[in-house]
Amino acid sequence: MNYIKHLTGFFERVIKDDRLNPTHISLYIALFQYWNVNRFVNPISISRGEVMRISKIASKATYHKCMKELHSYGYVRYDPSYNPFRGSLVHLMNFDDSENPPGTNKFKNRTGSKQVPDQLQTSDEQALVPSINSSNNTNISNDSNKNEIEIKVLKRKIAVGNEHKNYNEPL
Repeated sequence: MNYIKHLTGFFERVIKDDRLNPTHISLYIALFQYWNVNRFVNPISISRGEVMRISKIASKATYHKCMKELHSYGYVRYDPSYNPFRGSLVHLMNFDDSENPPGTNKFKNRTGSKQVPDQLQTSDEQALVPSINSSNNTNISNDSNKNEIEIKVLKRKIAVGNEHKNYNEPL
């Protein structure tokens, strides 16, 4: 997958497609980032909240409308999970035309072949976890360290304030 050729192919289609608005493009770019993080393997498992945050879409209705439209316009294949513990699956089309001769399927599955992936998991199988939600330990420890520091600063301000009894004095 050539990152630049894919984005160039996508934007060439955007220019020609009058149905798309900036929200569609923002949503697609957020999905593309998920796909990039997953090394361009289909399908990707997504979390609605994370994709909305990345694409700067504030309304669930707008998110679902744009996602369904991207699906119906052929930019992605969207398989919603309807399960709060399992991410929805999205298959992104490969817009790098150098890898796709005319008439071939542009969705690549996990094995790298250009076939449409098999049926999705059933409810008795293990749930998929959105891959982008697995925060690395560095971010978690940085966030907890930041919270601990903020708590210590607040405790110090309270302690200093109680010592002086004159709350109008600067700390």
